[in-house]
Amino acid sequence: MSGEDEPYWLGRASEEQKRLIKQHHVWTKSIGYLLHPSIATKLPEDARVADIGTGTGIWLAELAKVSPSTYQFNGYDISDAQFLPTDTLPSNVTLRFGDFKKPIPEELRGQFDLVNIRLIIISMGEGVWEATLRNVLQLLKPGGAISWTEGNFFVARGFRGADPGSSGGHYLTKAQLQLNNTLINRFRYNFPEWTKMYTEAGLENVEEDVSSTDRLVEQRPDFTEIGMGAVFGGLKNLASTKAEDYWTEQEVDDYREKALEDLKSGAYLRWDLHVTIGWTKSS
Repeated sequence: MSGEDEPYWLGRASEEQKRLIKQHHVWTKSIGYLLHPSIATKLPEDARVADIGTGTGIWLAELAKVSPSTYQFNGYDISDAQFLPTDTLPSNVTLRFGDFKKPIPEELRGQFDLVNIRLIIISMGEGVWEATLRNVLQLLKPGGAISWTEGNFFVARGFRGADPGSSGGHYLTKAQLQLNNTLINRFRYNFPEWTKMYTEAGLENVEEDVSSTDRLVEQRPDFTEIGMGAVFGGLKNLASTKAEDYWTEQEVDDYREKALEDLKSGAYLRWDLHVTIGWTKSS
């Protein structure tokens, strides 16, 4: 998003809101769509859309701009701290509290034509993916669709860039591996087999669209910056636990400086982007 087309409220947005908004635009440009074409063509004229882990609500706000005004959009998150100001949202977009690792409120069950989830991987782990999927599917009407977008950071690593002076990105790789291993040991962090998980949950017409963060060359620096923010932010938080094999805060700072040198040299971090969709059975 350029400065010229930033909405007026961005000047009063928090730094975290700005980061999340930039992340949204970078991911969307690389994937190539806000909503998977197979879903976009099948929603009814009065579609109700739920966005789980909505963050700022930017995905809903952007989709509302290009959708029929008869659609209703509801965003849910466990915190309202990053919600966009209400006066900036389209009139058919509502943001509210919702924790969908907990039982679905009765009044929301079977109410939506589409459930969307994006980028909640950091809070997931073995068995949690499956349980969360089963839970959110209760939101859907018969024949409703789900779209879930995540990055597979288990395949993330640094690469040498096109610039002759580029490093090999080894510190980018080292930091990513450190975070992965720490999360695995502490939270049984994992990445699911999407098609298998969807099929076992009873979903039909499952499609898994996989691309990579380096598909568009001009976006490599942006994705690397986003990735570094997540990796070193996570390592910094974990450092406070002082558990065995964790990096100290000083080590995190030192490695961040070295990874930043990788980025400045032209090296980049890449990982896979997965968009997986499916439909519940029609009644």
